Amino acid sequence: MSHDVIDLNFIAKLLQRTNEEVRGLRKDVADIRTLTLQTYDFSCRLERREIELKDDLEVMVKMELTGALAHLQSKLEGTLGRIEDKMDGLVDRVADLESRPI
Repeated sequence: MSHDVIDLNFIAKLLQRTNEEVRGLRKDVADIRTLTLQTYDFSCRLERREIELKDDLEVMVKMELTGALAHLQSKLEGTLGRIEDKMDGLVDRVADLESRPI
């Protein structure tokens, strides 16, 4: 049976290495926590920006459509006005022709 003698300096060095590893692990955990919080904040900002962009895009599309429809309406009203004027003139001419004796 062999009896190995364990020196207290050896145990102290082992404990010192263990403490250094634990410090490194704590630092890694703190870094991971920080990065996780930063990622969460970034995703929240990105989500808010996405909502803002959606609202801006909706307003922009509505404005474009409203402007295009208003322009189309004014063109149609102008065209219909000219057609009505021509029809009124035609009705007057037909009435004149009908009122003449044959």
